[in-house]
Amino acid sequence: TKRLHARRDGSQQLARSTHLPSMGSAQAERRSRLNNSALTAFGSAVLTLILAPEAFVARSLPRPFLRSHTVRTLAVASAPAPAFGAGLLEELVRLSGTLSSDELAKKVDAVFGQLTPEDLNTLQVRLTAAVDDTKPQLQALTGCIQACMEKRMEQAARDIDSLLMSSGDIDANIRDCLERQDSPLPMLAVLQMNIGKAKRDGLLKQEQALTFIFSKMNAELEEKVPLANRVLTRLLSIEGRSARRDLLRGHFSQGETGKMAQPDSLAGAIVQLVADVERQYSSTGGGLGGETREGTLELIRGVALDAGVVIGEVYGDEEQSSFTEQLQPLFEALSKG
Repeated sequence: TKRLHARRDGSQQLARSTHLPSMGSAQAERRSRLNNSALTAFGSAVLTLILAPEAFVARSLPRPFLRSHTVRTLAVASAPAPAFGAGLLEELVRLSGTLSSDELAKKVDAVFGQLTPEDLNTLQVRLTAAVDDTKPQLQALTGCIQACMEKRMEQAARDIDSLLMSSGDIDANIRDCLERQDSPLPMLAVLQMNIGKAKRDGLLKQEQALTFIFSKMNAELEEKVPLANRVLTRLLSIEGRSARRDLLRGHFSQGETGKMAQPDSLAGAIVQLVADVERQYSSTGGGLGGETREGTLELIRGVALDAGVVIGEVYGDEEQSSFTEQLQPLFEALSKG
């Protein structure tokens, strides 16, 4: 069991069994409440950060952005969501044209936890491209979301500070901290910001401690994402065909149903991703980072092709044909050009 203890003088002392590095009293002082002064500046950046999908399904440490931010984010967002999440962004955009500033702020605050990284991306893209009378509405909504983000980041900074000084089972403490958040985005944003600052300042112990918390939170969040979506997200992050197929062979050879996404569920995740990509590009006209619709669909096609090949190897021609037939929406989208 990993345990984190706090001495009475406020500096931290760790049980020998823990992997979470200790922070000396001088470092704890320099931590200075996790740099709250930087929160406001970072709040607006979060709207384009998305935290990559690694914010929700990263296996361990933050990694560089990969080839297609939009498609990987949508792969995570494609996971089944509560019914109330459908069309939430569109509803908020509509309300931003009818509600007063205070009413809109209250509404956004109430539903903030239901907003996804995809919603934030879409809003930012639409705001950047807006040239008509909808721009004031989008600006008002963006301002409300940013205010909600900043408020929660301030609380997240305090929660992380408490985590670093907590005693008991650190894994349980991290889970409890995460469960108290209505959205993981502010917490993960604060962690990423401070990991980066600690790295720039050469504060190795602080960087390691914050990275440990970040990794544990990502692991907890990953467990809530359907297995097929997790597998698809990993495949989308791998550039080489050979590496993707090796991952698939290893995955499908596990044998235990609970640990392995079935071909049908993987096909379903791909089809849902295609639908989300089409919706994303039809509503915004493009993706962040200059990704094109065609390029995004080609990336998905490559992953689907590799999956089909490996499914044929492992399960035979009949299962491969069934998998391919379910991908008809992908082929139809590709044929539109």
